[in-house]
Amino acid sequence: SIHTARGQFNWTNADRAYNYAKEHGFPFKFHCLIWGSQYPSWIKNLSVSETYDVIVEWMDAVKAHYPDLELIDVVNEAICVNGKYHSPYEETKIIEALGGTGRTGYDWIIKAFHMARERWPNAKLIYNDYNTFTWQKNEFVDLVSSLVKQGAPIDAYGHQSHDLDDFYKSFQINNFGNTLKEIHNSITQKAGKELQCYITEYDISQGNESTYETIMENTFKPMWEADFVSGITIWGFVNGATWRENTGLVTSSGTDRSGMTWLKKYMASDAAKNA
Repeated sequence: SIHTARGQFNWTNADRAYNYAKEHGFPFKFHCLIWGSQYPSWIKNLSVSETYDVIVEWMDAVKAHYPDLELIDVVNEAICVNGKYHSPYEETKIIEALGGTGRTGYDWIIKAFHMARERWPNAKLIYNDYNTFTWQKNEFVDLVSSLVKQGAPIDAYGHQSHDLDDFYKSFQINNFGNTLKEIHNSITQKAGKELQCYITEYDISQGNESTYETIMENTFKPMWEADFVSGITIWGFVNGATWRENTGLVTSSGTDRSGMTWLKKYMASDAAKNA
């Protein structure tokens, strides 16, 4: 965690990723500014005004440390289903501190985007969430399009994409590209404006190598070739060193898994190069 105590920040691990990206010519995406999980426990004890003050302190500290961010996940996991948020925002006063749900239902998210734009006028500002291909597709479309309609300075939406194995189990995996496009078209139509799309946390939790390759081929390819998808971040690389089982591209001993074998072959193809 970057946030250690009020006004104190440990940038060590974030700097490792930032410096690696800069040294290798990769874009660096900051994840994230506002999230209802993985915050320091002392935040729970703050008043609404104190919570606002530490949000400002935090954003100012990130701005001072990373003034030239290109891509930022501004708000993460704020879909609300039956009164329950994707991340437990209700355990803190973050929502109230940013102005509450208000007239739009999303006033606090809109406020967060304006705060981010003030600090990073040139960054791509992203809303990020999960289960967006499967169980909360409609809620995701509504939230993102509402942000645009209400004037939030949002440039892109992010599909975490942890639900690709769920998609495989419950839908036709060879129809995935159509779902990806359908969501994009719905957001564009409802927002009255086209946003960029980022695949932000791509991982497939699958131990069966044949299934793993099938899911990857039927999801990565349409993502890479969609003209509205501006980037794919693979979320974890080595089995046993990721946040859940069997999502690595390589085994713990460094051997390419079936998906990685397919991915290398695909990325060398004309279809991938011309996308």
